Amino acid sequence: MVRTRSDPPVSAVQYHDQTSHVRHRISPHSLDFSRYPAPFKTYVCQGRIPLDKIAETHQTPGGDKGQTDPDAMVDQVLAWQVPEKEQNEPMDLKTVSRILVLSYGVTLADTARGILFRSVPSAGGLYPCQLYLSVQKMPGIDTGLYYCDTVQGFLCKINSRPLDMRKTLPGRARAGAYLVITGIFYHSAWKYRDRAFRYLLLDAGHLAESVILAARDAGVGARVGYDFDDQLLIQGLDLDQRCEVPLACILLGSGDANEDVPDTQPFHPAGPGRESFSPVRYEILEKAYKEGSSLVQSRVPDVCPNVFQHSPSGSRPMPASDFSPEVSYRFAITHRRSRRNFTACELPCSVWAAFFRQVFSGIFSGHIPEETGASAKTFLVPAMICQNLEGMADGLYTFSSDGSQLACWHTGSLANALAGVCLDQTWIGRAAVNFLFLADLGAVESTLGSRGYRYVMMHAGRAGQRIYLAAEAFGLGCCGVGAMYDAEAAELLALKTGSVLLYAVAAGPVKKKGSMP
Repeated sequence: MVRTRSDPPVSAVQYHDQTSHVRHRISPHSLDFSRYPAPFKTYVCQGRIPLDKIAETHQTPGGDKGQTDPDAMVDQVLAWQVPEKEQNEPMDLKTVSRILVLSYGVTLADTARGILFRSVPSAGGLYPCQLYLSVQKMPGIDTGLYYCDTVQGFLCKINSRPLDMRKTLPGRARAGAYLVITGIFYHSAWKYRDRAFRYLLLDAGHLAESVILAARDAGVGARVGYDFDDQLLIQGLDLDQRCEVPLACILLGSGDANEDVPDTQPFHPAGPGRESFSPVRYEILEKAYKEGSSLVQSRVPDVCPNVFQHSPSGSRPMPASDFSPEVSYRFAITHRRSRRNFTACELPCSVWAAFFRQVFSGIFSGHIPEETGASAKTFLVPAMICQNLEGMADGLYTFSSDGSQLACWHTGSLANALAGVCLDQTWIGRAAVNFLFLADLGAVESTLGSRGYRYVMMHAGRAGQRIYLAAEAFGLGCCGVGAMYDAEAAELLALKTGSVLLYAVAAGPVKKKGSMP
């Protein structure tokens, strides 16, 4: 079954505009739970390799470590600055298991409500992103292509032939293995319909950053590759591009996994199992993805285009702070939840300054630097609407790219107005900080083509994952928001024509750690 809207988009900017929410104009939509998307794909496997269970550390905030291997702290993982040549822990099954389980594994199964909490957040708890592993030479894992079932805990071999990444990512650095992140349209469209591509990209960004951080925790270098050949990946993974598409590649460690794949090695993909029903297809999602398939090699400006209608009233450096909670990455990622029961409690300057520094320290360092997609982060403007921060006037501020400077654009209380813009979700108005990620989509597309939309959305998701991890380390609540009345958001923030709010992430003290998927 195919559903479409009139005039499908011919560009990502048009897609974003056509899928904008307008107050009182959101069409009713009932959720058919008999067609609820499965949490994983079912393949006819050529072989299975169980993923090693990762023992959870007993370290709690302010407590002592348990009797486990030494754990890296959250601040160390977020600020990873080790030269690439030192990021070469041997890649084997144990290392891959650790990375996969910590980056996308189930961290809590709520059997009473039928909810699986995982390492990363996902819009609606739907988890439309999938992971595939390509291996050529690695102890404990046969050469081939694997589907990563992190819900049931195994690698499913779907092809004895690995991906030929020299053709897919030509000229890139060597890697020990490759992970490919894909998105299944229907898994998000089941709830979000035409807007699903937005959420797919944000979810892919969260997952990409989660893989990078998990690899760092394991002592392995990881880099995101954005500028890949879509069709080669679709063919290599044997995907039906009307339903599932590749969104990001991640290079793990160093090695020879990108050696040429011999043409004599047969290509025999295992057929995936089928859903018990035919998923609804949304043509607008397929079109939006297809329009971003072309790679545009263009020089990205060194200075981000201004997204606001006016100039800032002043700027100030980020306050210094020595505060750093001793919380391990493993503890934080396994206890990460979306928590939104915020309370109007003032955050001390030493706490919020340290929190912001952890979010921005080394941000977007895990990428292939020469790629256009990596440099597209220049177009992403990180901002915040804050309240109840000691020593900081309530208002709208932007961060410098490294988080060292704050520019003030508006003073006064804006949190409740933002809550109204975000579909009247009142809890947003109680958060101490609402991180905002803005971009001039017109400038993005004029420089990078429609593919640039993917880049800025995934960068926003990557930043959101860092906020979640830092918030967990500081004992704060955190919850991402992708739904808003788009035109009202632009008006509230006084954005220029063509500039939009892509994503918001609320954070701050919470009364009680109530959780949701």
